[in-house]
Amino acid sequence: MGKINKYGLLNALLSIINNLDESNSKVIIAKYFLRNFDRIDEINIFDAADECFVTRKSIRRFAKSIGFDNFRDLKMDHEEYNYYKKQEEIPSYHLYHANQISQMVLEISKNISSELDVVIENIIACEEIVFLVSDIYSSECLEFQKKMILSGKMVRIVSFNFSENELLKKVVKDRLLFVISVSGGFKNKIDDFIHILDCKKVILTSISDKNSLANYDLVLPVGEISQPVGKTIYHTFAVEYYLDILHYEYEKKIQEKGQK
Repeated sequence: MGKINKYGLLNALLSIINNLDESNSKVIIAKYFLRNFDRIDEINIFDAADECFVTRKSIRRFAKSIGFDNFRDLKMDHEEYNYYKKQEEIPSYHLYHANQISQMVLEISKNISSELDVVIENIIACEEIVFLVSDIYSSECLEFQKKMILSGKMVRIVSFNFSENELLKKVVKDRLLFVISVSGGFKNKIDDFIHILDCKKVILTSISDKNSLANYDLVLPVGEISQPVGKTIYHTFAVEYYLDILHYEYEKKIQEKGQK
């Protein structure tokens, strides 16, 4: 099964330097790889060990600790993605005007309204929500997770090594699986895996082909997207806005039920 996380290696390295003590050997190794990130595929294990003042065994152990079988696999993960490389030309970026943002809000609100009540009832009924997302949307899901847990609903997020994740192997009928794949690329990569999971499944996506969405019980349509390749401001805004609506409506419904 192919890689699904665009920033898996980068996120792992950043997590180490953000959360561990400066003197920890993992931080020293992670900072070395980050400083040389555009040429990790060229680094050999002897140079890495010498530059970090550790043994080759420590480098191999470090690679395993962040999810790779060995140092070679870590290097191959870097090689797999062109956007890790420095670009000679900076891609153009579309700036949205205020009226376009307003139109986005109206479009998203219209799209979600048809399925909102059903989704909220499923959220209330489930034991917990499990997000299965590419890590480009993990930050938006993390904010939703915090708010929902404080509202009394358990939320879990899986965005790395999903095919080996023990939580997903135990997903059962009382859990609600929530997939985010705005342009459909992530959905295509996980279709075979999703098919075997025995639980209620929801997807947030812009694709509308019913046959390709047959694995899902509920579909939250994002709508038309002018730039389907890569993460645009529409992708970011739509996902965050959808999740905000779901939290707000969940809170409102819980309060209404409590008042009855």
